[in-house]
Amino acid sequence: MKRVLLFLVIIFSISCSSAKFFTSDVNPAEINEMIKIEPFTYISLVESGNRTILNDSISKISKILLNESLDTFREKLRLSSEDIIVTNSVDRAELEQEIDFLIMWAEGNINKRKKKRTNVEIPLMIDYLLRTNDKRFGLIVVQQGFTRAKGNYSGQVAKAIGMGILTGVATGTAYYQTPIKANSILYAMIVDTKEKNVAFYNKSVLQDKEPTVKENISKQLQFVFENYFWDKNR
Repeated sequence: MKRVLLFLVIIFSISCSSAKFFTSDVNPAEINEMIKIEPFTYISLVESGNRTILNDSISKISKILLNESLDTFREKLRLSSEDIIVTNSVDRAELEQEIDFLIMWAEGNINKRKKKRTNVEIPLMIDYLLRTNDKRFGLIVVQQGFTRAKGNYSGQVAKAIGMGILTGVATGTAYYQTPIKANSILYAMIVDTKEKNVAFYNKSVLQDKEPTVKENISKQLQFVFENYFWDKNR
């Protein structure tokens, strides 16, 4: 998945105070089984100088926890016992690009409920993977976000306070903005090979919550599918 595009999606998502999901004409009750495509996770580490670098080790930890969280929802999400895992590097790269395309399309259409949304067809690789596994519906989940290196957050807070004091001396009004400690964004999409479109899309944005804490990930999954597969309090 293209890192630049992902960064743009992160910025867009953080600016949203709440997520809005959309669906196709397919009733959730029709989704009696779907297969999970191996999730992709992209977690960055904020280091000294406020440099943000994608961290493979942290991303792998997050992926393990995401899969564990999805397993706890397996029955409620009507997931099949098998998952789709693509090991070939070329195919994985193509799959990432197709998922990136679908998310960018969904983000561009999420606020068009009262307007006519553009149509989209399931890309070739995703369609092939679902048909090969004889499944109509497939679940796509992507997590991205960031955490901070040890000591980075307290240092940034102190810097922000210092800037606020300087501003106060100059203007008579002290003001500073506390840096975001961590961030986790979860995207969930259900694709439909029969109708060749997206049956469901939603996302969850958690600020100041660590992306590698299973409880946070489970909370996001719970939120994403509320009022679609289950009621809010279930």
